[in-house]
Amino acid sequence: MTISSLDRAPGGQHPSTGAAPRGRSPRRDTGEPRRGRLIAALGTLPFFAFIGLFLVAPVAITVAGAFTNADGAFTLENFAALGQEQYVNAFMNSLTLSAVTAIIGGVLGLVLGWALMTATRPAALHRLVTSLAAVASQMGGPPLAFAFIAFMGTQGLLTVWLQGAFGFELNQVLPISSFWAIVLAYLYFQVPLMALLSLSALHGVRREWQDGGMSLGAGRVRILATITLPILAPSLVGGVLLLFANAFSGYAAAYAMAGSGANLVPILIGFFLSGNVLVNQGLASALITGMIVVMVVAMGARALLLRRSARWQQ
Repeated sequence: MTISSLDRAPGGQHPSTGAAPRGRSPRRDTGEPRRGRLIAALGTLPFFAFIGLFLVAPVAITVAGAFTNADGAFTLENFAALGQEQYVNAFMNSLTLSAVTAIIGGVLGLVLGWALMTATRPAALHRLVTSLAAVASQMGGPPLAFAFIAFMGTQGLLTVWLQGAFGFELNQVLPISSFWAIVLAYLYFQVPLMALLSLSALHGVRREWQDGGMSLGAGRVRILATITLPILAPSLVGGVLLLFANAFSGYAAAYAMAGSGANLVPILIGFFLSGNVLVNQGLASALITGMIVVMVVAMGARALLLRRSARWQQ
């Protein structure tokens, strides 16, 4: 007579013999999976400690300081002070500088990235340009400012040569401390950075997408407009947003070239840190908090765009 599953003892054992059913072994909790998860969690502690110590804690302290007055009480006066003309102009100048360098650098960098992907001959020149792009994308600060001052400053090589050869006063048309001179300096690292960012996106364009469009009678221009650019758009816009954030947080190059003449948010914060102006930690924290908001918005939008572009590159 067959014993149904309802006649089995708890745990799947036979009611008469107490043995486990054939083909099944009793489950034993050896604790190994739990121990493995514990060891894996302990391995992540240095990472989270680093993030908490150097990222979360400074941001939390800064944001808290923006809502605190000199007596330690809660206040909104620091953010109200950001409505003054000097600080409004500083944010507008920083946003304009970042947007201009991001757009121009994005277009030129895309062209350079396309050239690096398609023109692989001669191989030595391709490797040289790629290496120079990698180095230039990380160059900034005082070395970059000194290079531009030595090249197009008041006594720069280009300035002296143009004055002697043609009587052209470059420094009067494009002073080294002007907005467009800082734009040129920022483009020196924005263009190669965009070229490197666009390379991965360009390599993700599959040949079969173009072949499919051509088999349906589409020309190269239509394929570029209807297939290639829509697929690349999230990655390219994400790269431009990264350039925007990169320029918005820049400090040393602009300060070395223009000093206090450049009314930018990072330079104002530097004045508070160096004590060149009246010390107001609450106002400095409010400026930094404003920068954090701009950076979070830019990087959050880039993360969403990259998540969308990843679906096409899988």
